[in-house]
Amino acid sequence: MPSLLPSNNIDQTDISFLIEKNADGIIVVDDDGVVLFANPAAEQLFARPADELVGTSIGIPFLAGETTEIIVHQPNGSRISAEIRAVATAWNHRPARLASLRDISARKATDERLRHSAKMEAIGQLTAGIAHDFNNVLTVVLGNIENAQRKIGATDGGLARALENAMHGARRAAVLTERLLTFARRKPLEPKVFDPNVLVSGMSDLLQRTLGETISVQTALAADAWSVDVDPAELEAAILNLAVNARDAMPSGGKLTIETSNVELDSAYASTNIEALAGPHVLISVTDTGSGMAPDALRRAFEPFFTTKAGGQGTGLGLSQVYGFVAQSGGHVKLHSEPGTGTTVRIYLPKAQQPQTVAGRQGATLTERMQAPQGRPGETILIVEDDDNVRSYAVGSLRELGYAVLEAIDAASALDILKRNTRIDLLLTDLGLPGGIDGRVLTERARGLRASLKVLVMTAYAGTALVHDGRLDPGVELLSKPFSFSGLAARVRQILDNRRDPPRLLIVEDEVLLRMFVVDALTEAGCLTEEAGNFAEAMTKMQDIGDSLAGAIIDLGLPDKPGDELALEIRKLRPDLPIVLATGLADERVYRQFGSDGHVRVLTKPFEPMRLIATLRDLGIQIGKSA
Repeated sequence: MPSLLPSNNIDQTDISFLIEKNADGIIVVDDDGVVLFANPAAEQLFARPADELVGTSIGIPFLAGETTEIIVHQPNGSRISAEIRAVATAWNHRPARLASLRDISARKATDERLRHSAKMEAIGQLTAGIAHDFNNVLTVVLGNIENAQRKIGATDGGLARALENAMHGARRAAVLTERLLTFARRKPLEPKVFDPNVLVSGMSDLLQRTLGETISVQTALAADAWSVDVDPAELEAAILNLAVNARDAMPSGGKLTIETSNVELDSAYASTNIEALAGPHVLISVTDTGSGMAPDALRRAFEPFFTTKAGGQGTGLGLSQVYGFVAQSGGHVKLHSEPGTGTTVRIYLPKAQQPQTVAGRQGATLTERMQAPQGRPGETILIVEDDDNVRSYAVGSLRELGYAVLEAIDAASALDILKRNTRIDLLLTDLGLPGGIDGRVLTERARGLRASLKVLVMTAYAGTALVHDGRLDPGVELLSKPFSFSGLAARVRQILDNRRDPPRLLIVEDEVLLRMFVVDALTEAGCLTEEAGNFAEAMTKMQDIGDSLAGAIIDLGLPDKPGDELALEIRKLRPDLPIVLATGLADERVYRQFGSDGHVRVLTKPFEPMRLIATLRDLGIQIGKSA
């Protein structure tokens, strides 16, 4: 190898060895930029052997003593970011320059991910603040519309329709702010340990109806999928959001595939993915065969309000809601898309550390009660809220419900009132208060004065004051803004009455639509539900959570074993558990078999929701007003 340096005191063999083994690419060029030498690392960097590099002219700035960033275009189309530094030397006794090139692609990618993460965090903080203020406004809007609806009744049809339209718009705005809070990771979650396969399987029919006949919905579920510890309702909403996005990307039809698998993320993966943690994860992949996304759109896909849909056809909050929920749950999301090929969204959720406790799919959300529960004579509530409009609405609503109401604008005033008044049944306080004492500290000091005082905290989001690791602190009772008149009434009455948890019922039915109907009816009536599609699933539920059940509704025609056999097996575990046996035929054998069991009723199909609820009440299960 020719000498790179003029000194005769340097061992040329050592220099040759160091250059050949150096991890950085090293090339030597003459004054015209023609390559005279390239080491093995340079061959890898340029993706060309040394004999092809030597003798070619490379258009790279070779200013001695300066460090420059360049892009190396490899023959296969790949682009490598490299840092180059050149020094003057000699080659065969002629002036030359030696350049060292270091691949910095990984470092630049990490820097870019850090910048993106910081940007998303900043957007999240701004979004949370906007949503918080907007929810205060919506509380006033929703409440006053509801008040107006109650007062005019059906006396003015035109005005009633106008108010209903206004209510619809305000509720839509409330949904949007909820999505913003999800993106900002400020929404209190209710994590539960469950099998993700159960949730995905339970959604298949819903997804097919939502996406239409031109889109095929397929699932590929790992037989041994680990349980996850996340909010099942939020995960269901995330998958539904992705499915709707996929539908919009496939206007002429296509295929949607949902897969689950177990993956072990190593430290190398975590080091190159800023939001990822090493360890066992459950991967839920949602893949479509749609139009795909361009690289520029891909980089901004998770930003709130960014959308590739035509004006007025999307809020741009679907993917951002998925991003926020998954991040708050300790996981991360990866997005892969190519124009004309389709999109895959990969949701990585940490494996649950605790055993499974609940089913994956939850029932529908509670609807507001038709009649708001009233206050009782002498019941007094202290409201602490610095927003004049929210305080005025809450005070007026509670007085209309029959409560005596005291009000304060900050914690100091509230504590003075607590010291002076002997009868206060409930402290209803906003979380964010002026004066340096927030609702959490006020709660602690108020209970220092009155240990048995009941407290309800109002907030648009709980933040780090009440939520840790994505969960609401134990013992905290929360009223989320915006709240309606009936929602406020029901929550206040619940706290004052200190009612027991709603009854948990097991629904065993293999027909998905019928099971959904029963679940929705019972959820609307205030019950918690657990679902099973056959005898085996039901027995697993009984072994896992049987002690927490208040009753069971069992279809007699199950696919693996008859429902009456399931009832007999349940009797061995819970001799007194109330059971409703649902059947399409008046089976005399069943009547004879369970006729002497006072904790069993036979309900023939089809049945109305109220008939089912009446049957459950007849068995002693307290539902709704009886709870």
